[in-house]
Amino acid sequence: MLAVAMSCVAYSVAAPALEADSATGPMEVTCYTVGPGDTLWSYAQGVTPHGGNVNDTVDELMRLNQLDSPSLQVGQRIVVPARHGDA
Repeated sequence: MLAVAMSCVAYSVAAPALEADSATGPMEVTCYTVGPGDTLWSYAQGVTPHGGNVNDTVDELMRLNQLDSPSLQVGQRIVVPARHGDA
């Protein structure tokens, strides 16, 4: 988790997005800083395409960030797919 946070800080200064390997190949990612009241579920709801499955988005975010639970802390930086970066 610390490595993810350090990567977010380093890459957010050096480049607008970084890439993560996924089962389907490289994926462009960016970092999101958790704010007061944010939950992984509420973030996922905001970025899941209309008709998409929010559970799938939560699972993807947990996998990308190697989270054991969906709990987030204010100030925590999480890696999110670039297509989700506008939330």
